[in-house]
Amino acid sequence: MFKKILCLLLALVTVAGLAVIGASAADETKFYFELPSDWGSPKAIYCHIYDISTGTELAAWQTKKEKCTLESDGRYSYDPVAKKVGIADGVVYGIIFSNDAGMETYTTLMSTACYGDALYCNDTKYENPVDSSKTSRAAFWRNKNAAEYGPLMQITSIGNLVGTCMAPGATGESMFKDFLTNNLTNAQTYSGKDDQAIIDDMAKDLGLGKTKVEKLIKDTGVTVKWDAAKSGLQDADDTTKLPSNPGAIGSGQEMTIVYIAVAMMVAAAGVVFFARKKRVTE
Repeated sequence: MFKKILCLLLALVTVAGLAVIGASAADETKFYFELPSDWGSPKAIYCHIYDISTGTELAAWQTKKEKCTLESDGRYSYDPVAKKVGIADGVVYGIIFSNDAGMETYTTLMSTACYGDALYCNDTKYENPVDSSKTSRAAFWRNKNAAEYGPLMQITSIGNLVGTCMAPGATGESMFKDFLTNNLTNAQTYSGKDDQAIIDDMAKDLGLGKTKVEKLIKDTGVTVKWDAAKSGLQDADDTTKLPSNPGAIGSGQEMTIVYIAVAMMVAAAGVVFFARKKRVTE
C-alpha cells in the first residue's frame, strides 16, 4: 500500500513540475543566448531578427532596440514584445546574436514557438554563405528540433550546402535552381571543381537524382558542362533524406536531453519545497 501511495505522490509531483514549466513557458516572451566562451566579456550583446520570407528587418543592426539584457544566470535575454519589434504568430524569422567586437552567430530559424528557449553554440562552424574565406558560428536551440528550428540551410557562394533546415516554402529543387541561376558562375571560378563535380555534389546533398537534375538545368536555361551519362547520381536519390547538419566544420551538433531532465527535476523539487513550506506556516 505504501509503495502505491509513494508512486502516486511521485506522479503528482512530476505532473505538478510539468505544469509549472508549462505555465512559465506560456508566459515567457524572451529568447535567451548562452555566451560562447571564446566571446570573452563583451560590452554589449545584440539580437537581430528578420522575416525569412521577405528579408524585412524588425530593427536596424545593433541599435538600441536590439540590445540584450544580462541575466543573473549569465545568459543574455531579448524580449521582442517589450522592445515592440513586431513578432507575429505563425511567421518564421531568422535570428542572429552578435557582440560589440564583430562576432556573430549564423542565422537560426525561430518563431514565437521558441519563446523561453535558449540558443547555444558548440564547435559547429559553417562556411560563410557569401564569403567562402570566412566561417560563421552555428547556434542551436536547447529544446527544439534542429530540422525545424535550426541553422538556415543555404547553398554557399561556391556550391556547398550548409545548415540544418530549409526556409519555409523552400525545396531541394528550388534551392538547386536558385544556385544555378545566381551562384554557379562564382562556384565555377572559386570552388576548384569542374561543372560535373559542382552539379553532382550539390544534387547529391539536396537529394536530387540525375533525371531531375537534367530537367532543372533545362528549366533554368543555364549553360553548364554537365553530362547525365557521366553522372554518378542515381534517380533513387530523389527520395534520399537530406543530411541533418551538412557543411559543418568542427565536432558538429550535439543535442542533449540532459538540460531538459535537470530542469524537470529542479521544477519538481521546487513544487515539493513550496508545498512543505506552506504546511509549516499553516
